[in-house]
Amino acid sequence: MIEITLSDHTADQSSLAAAKRKAEYEAAYGAYARAVAQRKAKGTALRQASREWLQAGKYGAWLISFFPRMAHALSGSPKEPQMAEASRNEMVWNAGGEGEQRVSDSLKQIFSDEWTVVSGYKNRGGEIDKILVGPTGVLAIEIKFVNGRVSCAGDRWWRDKYDKYGNLVQSNVPIADKRGRGPSAQVNDAADRLQEFLHKRGIALRVARAVVLSHSSSSISQFQGQTVDLIATLDQLIASELSSAVTGGLGGGTAQQILTLIKKDHEFNARPPSHGNRHRRQGLL
Repeated sequence: MIEITLSDHTADQSSLAAAKRKAEYEAAYGAYARAVAQRKAKGTALRQASREWLQAGKYGAWLISFFPRMAHALSGSPKEPQMAEASRNEMVWNAGGEGEQRVSDSLKQIFSDEWTVVSGYKNRGGEIDKILVGPTGVLAIEIKFVNGRVSCAGDRWWRDKYDKYGNLVQSNVPIADKRGRGPSAQVNDAADRLQEFLHKRGIALRVARAVVLSHSSSSISQFQGQTVDLIATLDQLIASELSSAVTGGLGGGTAQQILTLIKKDHEFNARPPSHGNRHRRQGLL
């Protein structure tokens, strides 16, 4: 299987968060090092002054110098800073990256080089984690790295989370993005846009859709009225399941033509928005 990465938002956000933590730590450590040096210099100066008073025979002044030296000694050393732990968002991004890599590894074991997986495609409907393009069709995949028993009713998704002893610790926890969309709505919105884009360019195929639960502790509880072609855990991601989902054909185009269009559409939609290109974008899409 051939891999193409158009963007990696998850890894980018994780790297930015880690770099921010590192920069904050380095700034704090720099301030700490300066404070240590200043304290050391002050202590040295106080001791030197005390010795000079003693050598000059000015015992009153020497005795008085004892008190600032003692106060300095009792003031304590600056506290060395520690690198902050990863924030919840950073941990989520790291987990998302791990989940996407697990799916890529599984796909490599299933598909030959007749197939290509595209990562990080974006359009106005959102981002598609993976797009599988091959001889029998195109499949858009939304990946969720969530543990627990996952359920859905239409486009509403939730999970029940259990601890390692099998005790229920959270129930009916919504699975949704910042816009309130469940995994199926996320992949459908972006896949609909992609399908429309391809149709306008003479490739009348249907983009199949899948949601893959990539956490090792994910399990499927119940699904009612699912709006995607395939819902599977990573263990269920086998050739027969995927092949049954990708049967729509290539709509008169070739895999290479479709890949070229996907890349062009992503590049167009990934450009920073500006007043001048909004109308051109509407014309393209």
